[in-house]
Amino acid sequence: MKYRFYAILTLLVLLLSASCGRKGRFVLRGTVNDSTDTILVVGFDQRFDRVDTIACNDGEFKWVFRPDTVTTLILVLPDGRRHPVFAEKGVESTITVPSDTGLFNVSGGYCNDLYQRFYLASVHDSAASQTFARIDSFITRDPFSEVTPYIICSEMVQRYHADESVISKMIGRMSGNMQDAPYLTTLKAEFTGSISNSAFISNMDMKDSTGVTVDFQDIATTTDYILTCIWTSWAGNGWREARKGMDSLRIKYEDRHLIIADISVDVNYELWKNTISKDTLAWTSYVDTKGWESKMIKTCKIMKMPVYVLFSGSRRVITVSQSLDDIERDLVRVIPAKEEPKSKTPKKKQK
Repeated sequence: MKYRFYAILTLLVLLLSASCGRKGRFVLRGTVNDSTDTILVVGFDQRFDRVDTIACNDGEFKWVFRPDTVTTLILVLPDGRRHPVFAEKGVESTITVPSDTGLFNVSGGYCNDLYQRFYLASVHDSAASQTFARIDSFITRDPFSEVTPYIICSEMVQRYHADESVISKMIGRMSGNMQDAPYLTTLKAEFTGSISNSAFISNMDMKDSTGVTVDFQDIATTTDYILTCIWTSWAGNGWREARKGMDSLRIKYEDRHLIIADISVDVNYELWKNTISKDTLAWTSYVDTKGWESKMIKTCKIMKMPVYVLFSGSRRVITVSQSLDDIERDLVRVIPAKEEPKSKTPKKKQK
């Protein structure tokens, strides 16, 4: 009888543990309406500071994540399309990934339902004023929403490149806690840094040495600044030293939110891959095979390579220069230091 009692008690403990575990999970189930077989999951900010993959099986998938708080995730399809999902504890959400002409449908969870309504209402807006009025109403209805930082990023910064004063006014309508969200904190730091260049890079596909297509937006979180060396093997011989030159800044400023990468605009992928095959650099290299037609070249008004470009977390161009001294001057001015990890060992009380 005693053994039976302990067996039942053990079973109850296991069931309770499983139940508690499920309460902290975010589960995303999806249906894919085209041939997509792998979806990337990237973070909107440092709350999710890695890249995960979702494998689809017969047009369906399931993905599980344990968020500490509401976490904004971006699903990236192989064709470059991106869509947000808001992970909340204890929530099960579903997403229908459409063909390239359809609309995404996400449901499940307060934030996902809230964003879906905004998305469907704004997707056909033809003017910035329409969308900005919609965002203003969105914030008025819920100034505490975790959805708002993403909307400001996707609509005001990336889509319409709104003036700083307009964005600042919109942020000011949010609750105090939400104004301190990681993305908005970084964005406001750019404003106070008096960055004058209003050029942005968004939706620019590149390839890495394994042949995987990556969007420039996704090589770092929105709270990281990016230093790149733009080069090509057919424009002079200085590209090797220019790329290596960034290493001193990587080491010197490893305590700051700085990601380093180099981007070639060589038009021949295989030739580029062979060129970098013996690299020992401590960062990832990418190639945009559009050459002088590259979005990077046109947006940054690059006339000569190699050249360095420093980007903010919102992928705004801060500095374009062939001098690392120029880059370091602005790097020191605008890039915040990483927060020191909190000690888990309590301090002893002073006697």
